[in-house]
Order: sequence, then structure tokens, then C-alpha cells
Amino acid sequence: MEKYPNNKNAVFCDHGTKSWRLTDLGSLSSYRLAVKDLFAVAGEKNGAGNPDWFVEAVAATETATSVQKLMAQGAEFVGFTHTDELAYSLEGNNLHYGAAENPSLPGHACGGSSMGSAAAVAANLADIGLGTDTGGSIRVPASYCGLYGIRPSHAVIESDGLIGLAPNFDTIGWFTRSAELLATTGDALLPKQPANTVDELLVCDALFDLVEPSLAELLKTELSVISKCFKRVTHISLDQRLLSELADTFRILQGRSIAETHRQWIEEQQPVFAPAIAQRFNMALALTAQEQHAAESTQQAFKTVLSEHLTATSALFLPTTPCIAPKLAEDTSELRMKILTLTAIAGLTGSAQVHLPHLSVPSFNEVLNKEIHAPYGYSLLMAPGQDRSLLSLATKLAKS
Repeated sequence: MEKYPNNKNAVFCDHGTKSWRLTDLGSLSSYRLAVKDLFAVAGEKNGAGNPDWFVEAVAATETATSVQKLMAQGAEFVGFTHTDELAYSLEGNNLHYGAAENPSLPGHACGGSSMGSAAAVAANLADIGLGTDTGGSIRVPASYCGLYGIRPSHAVIESDGLIGLAPNFDTIGWFTRSAELLATTGDALLPKQPANTVDELLVCDALFDLVEPSLAELLKTELSVISKCFKRVTHISLDQRLLSELADTFRILQGRSIAETHRQWIEEQQPVFAPAIAQRFNMALALTAQEQHAAESTQQAFKTVLSEHLTATSALFLPTTPCIAPKLAEDTSELRMKILTLTAIAGLTGSAQVHLPHLSVPSFNEVLNKEIHAPYGYSLLMAPGQDRSLLSLATKLAKS
């Protein structure tokens, strides 16, 4: 079998219902919903991106609360979408089901692991793409595909009926093509929270060093544009040593949570994984309690540093990804740790982060044989529990 078959149709799964509604009424009654193949739907099986998992799976008896809430607002369920195996990848390539080509950048990847949901929304096959984000699985595809995407505060949305990867970091997120729909979807999923006016924008100059130089300049230009929407812009310093350790800290803590969740199934079933994903699982299973303890100390130190700056009315400006979407089947092994340095900021602190697709990069596209604009953008991050404030801010900036 080809390692990563380029299947342009690797968006929706073959299994599961394809057109399902509970009601024609509600705030989402005119919108189509694509759901990552990790969420339970009563009477259906999930494959979690792996055929061995699907074979052993049994049909769910209840629908996940998150899906149920969206359906109760009138959304039309249009299908399960493909994911990287057990959501343990940021690539958007599946050994078994193919790689969903980026609808916004032909010949390039969607990113993962919520690749199918991102592709469905970017291709206008769905309006809302429900997915998960553990280490960047909403934020990375949102950046690559030119979508709005949110990783909410950790544990703010019910996770019942979800096949988790690392419960200590798993979140339920979603994609849309507009900030308004991103917020409307949040109204259905999020608990009641105050929506504060965000008057302070925090900027850490060291974060610009984590992206390609040309993109850093683009981000700085955008920063100067959106700064007028805030009462003040505050430049902050984050400990360079801590920043350099974020990716590895997250890798260890995520790995220990993964091992606790999936060790028994992996050891008993010996499933077939893509080589890179198998290597990650082997790494996770080999991590020690001593490594976890050291990583937890670094995590706590970083949480303390960031909490000194973040308030209920401030947001941190940061790059979402260090580059535009890589080409399909491109070796992204080195890119993974660079991405994790950026995505781990929210992951390790449980913060809410939204990607805004407000930028693009001129790029020659080999598939189309012409110059086009590749999607890019930036993120805003707020303290845990400020999800509605963040969505309100994203809507405001989208209109500015």
C-alpha cells in the first residue's frame, strides 16, 4: 500500500448516517454539520481513523452531548469525517483512508488531525466542522485551510461520547468560514459565561522568531492594523528557557495521558498504524513517571508566568503555525515540534485560542501552474473560561 495515498475524496467516511436532522428550528437550522469520526452518534460506529478500531467498535447507544446540542439547534448532520489515526498527528494524512487535499491550496495538506472536518468546510461541503484539538488539531487545519477555528478552554465543553487521545489536553473545537457562525456555534456548545470587552492586546516579540521570517513580517504588519481596536497594546516577556521547553514538555505530558488511555488496547490488539504514528505511540508508552514529574514542574512554571499577564480583558496575539500548509506527503517530522512550541501555549495552560484567517501569502501553485494566495492568519489567546469573550473579539475583528 502506498504510504499516504493522495485521495482527494478522503473527507467523509463511508460509514455513518449522511443526512440527519432532529428539527428544522433553531439557530443552526440552515447549516450543515460535518463531524470528526470520534464522536458518538446513537446507532453508529466510530473508526477513529483506524480500521482495527472500527472492527472492534460497537454501535453507540447515545449521542455525544456536543453533537446533540448542535442537532437540537437544527443543524443537519451530513457525515462523519476522516481523522488521522486516533487523532495523534498534525499532518492530515491517513495510511488507510488517504490524505484530504487542501481545498484552499491544491496539492497541499489540510493539516490534522481534524482534516476531514476542515476540508469539508473549506470545500463548502459543510458549514460547521466539529473536531477535536489536543495539540493543535483544530488550530493547524484552520491556519492551513483559511478557516476560523477555536480550541476552547480545556473541559469547558462536555466530552462524553468522545474517543479521546489524551484527556488531560483534549478539547472539542470547530471550524467555520465566518466569525459570526463560529460564535453562533459557540452559543450552542458553551456554558453561560460573561463576554467581557477585551481592551488590552498582549504581544510577545519572541514568538515571532518561531515562524518563517517573511510570515513574521506579515504578522507584524497585521498587528499594527488591529492594534487600533484595543485601548492599549502591551509588550510582554516570556521566559526564553520555558519557551524552548514547551514542545517537549507538552510531548511528555500528552504522551503520559495517551499511555494511560490507550495502553491496554494497543498492547492487546496490536493495531496497524502509520510508521510515524506507531513511533509516537511507542514513545508515549515508554515515558516514565520521572519524566512526567519534571514536565509538570515546567508546565506549572509556565502557567504561573502567563497568568501574570492574562486577565479577563486581555488577549495574547500569537502566530498559529510557523508556515503555510506543506505539500501533500511532504516530510513534516521537523515541523511538528516547531508547531507544538506554538500550540502548547494553550494546551499547557488550558487557555482558549481562536484562529483568524485574515492573512494570505502569494505563492506559486504547481497544481494550478499559477500564482495564488495561500491561506494564513494569526491567533488570539485568552485565559481559561473566557471563550465567549474570545469569540466576541474574533467577530469584532472580522468586521474591522
